[in-house]
Amino acid sequence: GGEHLEVASTLNSIGLVLFKQDMFDLALGAFMESLRIRQSLLGKSHRDVAIIMYNIATVYYERGDEDEAIKFYEETLQVEKAALGADHKDIALTLKHLGQVHQQRGELVETLNCFQQALEIERKVHGNNSINVAKTLNQIGNFHLQKGESPIAMRKFAESLRIYKSADQSGAD
Repeated sequence: GGEHLEVASTLNSIGLVLFKQDMFDLALGAFMESLRIRQSLLGKSHRDVAIIMYNIATVYYERGDEDEAIKFYEETLQVEKAALGADHKDIALTLKHLGQVHQQRGELVETLNCFQQALEIERKVHGNNSINVAKTLNQIGNFHLQKGESPIAMRKFAESLRIYKSADQSGAD
């Protein structure tokens, strides 16, 4: 039978290879089958289900299907929160990708909301002076720059730069 987690895991690996080769339709097929198996064996609120949903959302995003990307990133967030709790690094990453889709669509309120939620989680998980926080501050700075809000952008970039410089001095990655 094809209803084993090993099958789902292998389908995910095949999907990743196909995705890297820009074969999005084939990757999507492999990911969807992996998702079906994982949901049937693990239930809908398992971390491994969230990983596949995230991969599916990313394929839709790369394919330019923003509606499906948003749908799957939002479903990923629900599963991640159920499986991992509200403050987990995976949730921050999903929020940043969801924010990028909203930004591409010009949905500014949603974009900033996603980026700021991600920043809050990263501060809790990694501390105020982590590289992850600096990268997210850079994204928020670029968002404000795009909107013509130079003073806000400058504050975000300055905070990001301060973190990068202190990380370099402390030898952090």
